[in-house]
Amino acid sequence: MFWFLPPASAQTTNRIGKFSGTCQTETLGREFITSYMKDCGNSHQFELQITGYFAFTSVSVFISNYLFHRARLENKTMVNQGEMVQVRLPESVGVEGSATFSNVVLVKADKDISVVSVSNKHVSPETTVLYPVSSLGNEYYVVTPSTEPLDSYPEFSVITYQEPNSMEIHVKGKLHYLTQVHSTDSKLKFKLLSLQGIQLQGIEDLSGTRIVSEKPVAVLVGQVCFCNSTKCNHVFEQLLPVCSWGTTYIIPPLPWQKADEIVYITASQSTTVLYQRGEHQENVTLTGGSVHQLPVKPSIPVYISANVSIQVMFYSLGAAIPNSSHAFLMNVPDVASYCLMYSINNQEGFQNFALMVANTSETGAIILDNQRLRSVEWNQVRGTKYVWGMHTLGPAMRSHAVEHASSPFALLSVGTAAMDSYGIPGSCRKNVTFKCQTETQQIKEQLKMCKDVFQQGSTSEFCSFMNSTLVNLETMCAEDRAASLEEVARPFGSFLNSSILSIGGNESKREVASAVTLLLRSVELAALTAALRSPEKKTQNMTTEFMAIETLLVPAAGRCDEVFRLRGQNQTMDIHCNAVTRAATKDPWAVAFISYFTLDDIINTTFLKEGDLMADEKLRNFHLNSRVVSGAIGDGRPMNLSKPVNFTLCHRQAKKEEEEARCVHWKFISGKGTWAEDGCKILQTNSTHTICSCDHLSSFALLMGLTGVEESDPLTIITYVGLTFSLLCLLLAILTFLLCHSIRNVSTSLHLQLCLCLFLADMLFLTAVTRTRSRVVCAVIAGFLHYLFLACFTWMFLEGLHLFLTVRNLKVVNYTSVSRFKKRFMYPFGYGFPALVVAVSAAVKPGGYGTSKHCWLSLERGFHWSFLGPVCAIILINLTFFIVTLWILRDKLSSLNEDVSTVKDTRLLTFKAIAQLFILGCTWSLGVFQVGSAKMVMAYLFTIVNSLQGAFIFLVHCLLNRQVREEYRRWIKGTRKPSPTIQTFSSSVSTVTTGTKMVSWGEPSTSSP
Repeated sequence: MFWFLPPASAQTTNRIGKFSGTCQTETLGREFITSYMKDCGNSHQFELQITGYFAFTSVSVFISNYLFHRARLENKTMVNQGEMVQVRLPESVGVEGSATFSNVVLVKADKDISVVSVSNKHVSPETTVLYPVSSLGNEYYVVTPSTEPLDSYPEFSVITYQEPNSMEIHVKGKLHYLTQVHSTDSKLKFKLLSLQGIQLQGIEDLSGTRIVSEKPVAVLVGQVCFCNSTKCNHVFEQLLPVCSWGTTYIIPPLPWQKADEIVYITASQSTTVLYQRGEHQENVTLTGGSVHQLPVKPSIPVYISANVSIQVMFYSLGAAIPNSSHAFLMNVPDVASYCLMYSINNQEGFQNFALMVANTSETGAIILDNQRLRSVEWNQVRGTKYVWGMHTLGPAMRSHAVEHASSPFALLSVGTAAMDSYGIPGSCRKNVTFKCQTETQQIKEQLKMCKDVFQQGSTSEFCSFMNSTLVNLETMCAEDRAASLEEVARPFGSFLNSSILSIGGNESKREVASAVTLLLRSVELAALTAALRSPEKKTQNMTTEFMAIETLLVPAAGRCDEVFRLRGQNQTMDIHCNAVTRAATKDPWAVAFISYFTLDDIINTTFLKEGDLMADEKLRNFHLNSRVVSGAIGDGRPMNLSKPVNFTLCHRQAKKEEEEARCVHWKFISGKGTWAEDGCKILQTNSTHTICSCDHLSSFALLMGLTGVEESDPLTIITYVGLTFSLLCLLLAILTFLLCHSIRNVSTSLHLQLCLCLFLADMLFLTAVTRTRSRVVCAVIAGFLHYLFLACFTWMFLEGLHLFLTVRNLKVVNYTSVSRFKKRFMYPFGYGFPALVVAVSAAVKPGGYGTSKHCWLSLERGFHWSFLGPVCAIILINLTFFIVTLWILRDKLSSLNEDVSTVKDTRLLTFKAIAQLFILGCTWSLGVFQVGSAKMVMAYLFTIVNSLQGAFIFLVHCLLNRQVREEYRRWIKGTRKPSPTIQTFSSSVSTVTTGTKMVSWGEPSTSSP
């Protein structure tokens, strides 16, 4: 697998020569070394907490010259941007007593990371930030808290890196090495191999001990089973080299502090130190190598300044009460090293806090995890322009990002639990700009998936695409130099030719949506970065074969009324200069407008043919009819717009009069790419252009096509009133066919089954079609509606067949074949055929039943044709039956009986045949014509006619049947009269009088003249 890595210049390398003057300490890097101190406790847990700032960062953890179960210990892992992973180390890695050791822990990464070392022991956890090898120095001064019990020992470790090293240790206090005790003014000399260390344990306080090395080393200080106010405590911290010390420090109080804490001030040369605690000010003069202890009162911050560089370390003793927080040691950052961006890690099981020191006028612009900090109580630091504040974080273990756009501030991560506490400075993210981060929840999910793929040693074209895209963005953003739009357009444009954007298949569509989303976001961030890094250029533009980009740099002036127009080929974006709601800063902001030349083809081909893009069913029949354009503002973070932004989009094909246009923006939800209308509206449209107005910035396009009729209150009222009336009529028809014995035959049996199915379908539609809360219940309802309406049409087909056979048999009567057809096929076919269609449909696409608004068939992938297909076939067949029936009635009927062929009876037969066909489904054809300017008229006709279908059946089959009317009269009058001996044609022309013989589709019967 090919890994595309950001250049090494993305991080600063500080190789410190002997006795060098100044250096800058970084917390982000690619190589770290450390060791662990083992105390008298019985339980030890050592771990590394590694935080990533770039996607797909490969990390390896080694223990040099160390064999675990006869194998070299090496742990390989991967960490994504904004992610923190824990790496557990074996307990035997700890070093005990004074000794030379090779258990050096080495961490290597292919991109910048930050590392926190955790030493968990029984009721004595401790943490420290590890500084990369690029920030190591040659000169250190040891600080170890004073010890009272004789069995508690201060200690420190010195670790070399990749080359042999020589060092001198100027002892202050007493330490034990080999068989000798070395006191103040003793000088120890050591030569160490690469990745080797020496640990020295003291008999008394070793603060002020000086370490000087030929090549840079890492120095860690600690205390073995230190016991002061609480039970056994272990403190542990990596020291900063002298070259990175500062002159000004501010120490905020701890949130839970109830007793005095201690600040250790170390001088490498003679200096005067001024410190202020509240209103109280004092001066102290320190000589080189001296360490001064300064008490810190609860709730009172401390301000310290000196005329030369000093080292300041904060020591929390732990409250002098049972089961209270344990002690910890922490480096305090000097004011000159304050940073714009930090990363801190919550510790699991702790009440975690973020302690901040910021400029008084800039507190309102501090952002935590892309959200502005609210409800922080800021307190003045006397004698300075700074304030301090505290923000409570959650208890879950996770990484947080904290930033300010322009004003550096300090961030300390502290926490407390029962008998436990910790404190570490935040990891400064000097080489990682937030404007180049794409840490959305959806992108994080894809990064996690690809991380698992890479860790398993597998390959994925999609993951390689994501890696290449992100590395291209990271490389551009990491380099602190001016960038041109050509560096944006050409590399990112080439990604549009990637085969991942043209793969077929359902699973790959999710990958295409993710890839498109990441690409769109990356181009926006890169374009804004290029604009912000070229302040001398107010406007920039670039056109390639893949995209056109124009950027604008807007100075941070007062309010104005100017409207800026940006162009990309034939597309434009108009934005008001006061459209951005932002904090008042002196920094300019950038606007970027991108028009993609090929992306609309990719999305259109991959998605729109199947209709997968549409989040709203109203858009299902649309097609993409413009270029995809993107608008971005600021530095890439989400910003509220006080005024809408207007986009003028050119149509790829001329807009037809009957077509509607919709302004939509690209959304990525639950792993799927969708086009959504929310927040956008059309201001003006013609055959060639459409102007869209949107209240947010994203990627936009035009969808165009024919729409269906939206639901309205009148249509809803007509539906409910019409169906209620139809249900009443169908119930009367069912009772009529069941109780009216004089008309009982095959025809009435068909009518009865049709009415039963239509009654149940209308009842279910009326009561349950909108119950979409439960997807399973909605799918079951849709399945039953599908079955019942198909059953209605199936019985309609059988009625049409019965009509045709009855008229055809007027000349040649075949009672046997008709009767056998009825008994063998009528009921199995009437109920079996729709059941077969529903079963096949459900098996082919189980998710096709139920939509977000109605419990009916989904329109995706033409699933609704599982209903429309059989319906259209039945309508066409019945239309054929109708034409043939009319032909027979005209040419053959008069030969049977001269009386029947009169003009009056012919008109009656024709009317009832046409009414029958109308009932058999012609009403549904009105739905096909709901397009164009007449769609509302057709919608009302369709709703009225179909909702009253039950009433039509009752009218034709009951009220227009003379026998039924006579039965109604008898029931109303309460009298019973003999049935007439002469029959007339029923509504379905199932009986015809021929003088002395009555022909019907059933058992034959005769009557006398």
